[in-house]
Order: sequence, then C-alpha cells, then structure tokens
Amino acid sequence: LADDMGLGKTIQVLSLLLVEQARCARPRPSLLVAPASLLANWAAEIEKFAPGLKAAIVHPSMMPAEQVKAFTAEQASDYDLAITSYGSLLRIPMFAAADWRFVILDEAQAIKNPNARQTKAAKALKARARIALTGTPVENHLGDLWSIFDFINPGLLGNAKQFTRYTKGLAERTHNPYGPLRELVRPYILRRMKTDKSVITD
Repeated sequence: LADDMGLGKTIQVLSLLLVEQARCARPRPSLLVAPASLLANWAAEIEKFAPGLKAAIVHPSMMPAEQVKAFTAEQASDYDLAITSYGSLLRIPMFAAADWRFVILDEAQAIKNPNARQTKAAKALKARARIALTGTPVENHLGDLWSIFDFINPGLLGNAKQFTRYTKGLAERTHNPYGPLRELVRPYILRRMKTDKSVITD
C-alpha cells in the first residue's frame, strides 16, 4: 500500500482488520510493526476510528518491560492486533514463533536493506498474508523495491542478484526502460498520489 502521506494508509488497514473481525467469530491475531515513534499515533487512530478493535502495544513505551518480555503467543490470541516496533521485533522471540493472520509493516522502507537484522527478522515472521505500507517504495535505488517485495511476495522478483541483472538490462532499453518492471509489480501495489491541494503537504 504505497499511497502518499496523508491519504489514509492507516485507515485502510484498520478497515481491513475490522472486516476480518466481523467475518470471523475468533480471528487469528495480526501483527503490526512500526517505527517506535509511530506507536502512539497508531493507538490514537485505533481509539478514534476503530474502538472495537482490541489491540495491544507490545513495547516498553506502552507496557511495563517485564510484561513485554513475558508476552506470549497465547496472550496475543486475546487481541485482534499486536503492535510493536522494529527494534522490539529483534528482542522478543515470541513474534517469530507466533502464527499471525496478517503481518503489516508500517514505513516498510525500514526493510530496504536486505542484510539488516530487522529486515531478516521481519521476513522470518509467519503469516497468512503480508502487507507493506510505505509512501516511498523506492528511496535510493530499485533494490529498495526488491527488498519490500521479497517480504510481501518472495520470489516474484527473483533473488537480489537476479533482480540486479534484470534491472541493469532494463536500464539499457531506449524506450520506457522500466515499463516491464512497472507492469510486473502493478497488480500488487495500491498507489494513490496527492492531487487535492487541501491534503497535508510534506
């Protein structure tokens, strides 16, 4: 989900979770991973737009450290959504041990480096479906896009070396060089750009 900032990626995710809650008598819990600075924002958005969603923020900023360390997959099953930070993902083994309904990465450009520990931890999570939220799917180079797709749809773009060879070949095309890549990933990306001047500027 690659909408520009201010177009409602958070609301879309909360809507999906509410639909899942209504569809299943006892849905499997989902996991949201976000930068620590955004955890309070997620809590506020849930309270405002989805108060019926039962969420636990498993992070020392919102929960006593002892409870964070002791949090189990069984406890997670009492909630619709567990929320944590990328840093906590590395420190709490339970996240990798549990079987989630959705794993959602907010600011998914945080996993653009495939060799980073937090990227490897995110890709090791078990889920029925994976969602990446980012307003900037490509920050520095096309390898950022590959790493995000390696999380949401492993194998679609090949391995990192195959993808690099492929994009180098595209760069040598004279007309619409990256058109084939755009068509390949288009079905997997929901993307809206800002056109309304009243939407927040950034």
